[in-house]
Amino acid sequence: MLALLIIFIIYHFIHEQFEFSRITRLNYWIIPVIMLYQFIRTFTWSITNGLVLAGILVFATVVGYFQASHTQLKIEPTIQHHSADAQSTTVVKTSSHQKAATGQPTTNRATTVSAQGGRSYLLGWVLTLGAQLVIEWAYLHEELSWATINNEFLKEVFADLSSIYRFSESGRHTSWTLWALTGATSLAYTLWLAHRSPAVRQVVFRTRTHHRN
Repeated sequence: MLALLIIFIIYHFIHEQFEFSRITRLNYWIIPVIMLYQFIRTFTWSITNGLVLAGILVFATVVGYFQASHTQLKIEPTIQHHSADAQSTTVVKTSSHQKAATGQPTTNRATTVSAQGGRSYLLGWVLTLGAQLVIEWAYLHEELSWATINNEFLKEVFADLSSIYRFSESGRHTSWTLWALTGATSLAYTLWLAHRSPAVRQVVFRTRTHHRN
């Protein structure tokens, strides 16, 4: 019974990455803020720690860019056009090979922005989990076993599905590397999305954009 429940949760987690979910300021900032707070509490400066931190930041920047550059965005105006009875919907794929509408400023109309991470987000998630396990083995000298890997995998699945679970787990870890890795990757993803799409930037940073004449 437990095995079936775990399989269902994993299926739900994977399936969710192929569904559009609304981007909100709270959802995209809560993890980086919590992780930054935990990082400040646990980090102690040394040359070794500094080098590890630099490596984590480079890794997080690359993974965040990879995930964000292949994320699909759906932008739905919440104010109807005067010439149409129904709302119009624009689907934008942000990729490294397409500027599409993300390179153009949006209007001041209120919009709802949704994101679909898909395979690229899942791949970045797996790479981040792998980096976490490598750090635990090489830097923290923790013994890795198949049971440990499964446990960490399920924890990250639960944490990605629920910010509340992530918050409850934050008091059970003592190493700053976890906070740095999780927080930096999440923050990099948010910032790269905001960089590529004015609509996302407007939602995440509450900025206003204007037409160009």
